[in-house]
Amino acid sequence: MSIHCLRGKISNLRKTRESASFFFTDSDQTAMGVVAVAAAAVGLGSQAIAVASASTSVEEEADYLEFELDGCDIRGWVWRSPFNEGDEVEVAVERERGGHYIAYAIIRPSDRTIALYPHCSRGRLAHIKNAAKWWFWGVSALLVFSCIFIGVLSYFSGYSSLGSFLSHGFEYFALAFYAFFGLMTYSMIKKWMPFIRLSEKCFAALGWSNPSNVDLVASTKKVRTHSDPGELGVMYFRY
Repeated sequence: MSIHCLRGKISNLRKTRESASFFFTDSDQTAMGVVAVAAAAVGLGSQAIAVASASTSVEEEADYLEFELDGCDIRGWVWRSPFNEGDEVEVAVERERGGHYIAYAIIRPSDRTIALYPHCSRGRLAHIKNAAKWWFWGVSALLVFSCIFIGVLSYFSGYSSLGSFLSHGFEYFALAFYAFFGLMTYSMIKKWMPFIRLSEKCFAALGWSNPSNVDLVASTKKVRTHSDPGELGVMYFRY
């Protein structure tokens, strides 16, 4: 069943904060522990936290919503719901066999607020560009600090071998560093792809142009930096 958009006013809203499994299975946990360390090292802070959490527990907290929209029974998970009874909303939904709808994204156009299924926030190109940016600059920063550390150690210890490493072997070390964290970043990108594909389907259903380039994290930072910077930690977005 395809994802499409419903519009209307929220009624009979029920919200509960519960724990559920949105991410990895038990078989992924050991590998994800390694990926979490790599993600933190290259600057993917929020992803590292999510993966580290998943490596110890496959359940995460989110809001489970149940409400009606012009007579349609709608249910779904979002990280955090800012919605209230009577709000005019647009909802990206998929119809279930039982007759109700599963919501994956909910928009309140009046203040351009959107809440989505957990871990959904970017389209494919935006996700890849963000991961590549943090991989390059994160690894580059680590290499600069490594170079400074080795240089200082060489100067104070008097070991010429360390200086020789800096001048003759550092390029191989740097290449290996970029390659290792590149593989970790690639693994992160693949693990997020189910959420990325769902995000793009929601953006398309809501009528947004170029869903692959949508980056709700970036747009939210721009809006909240100028209006309500104290809300940067909440798990819904502005577009």
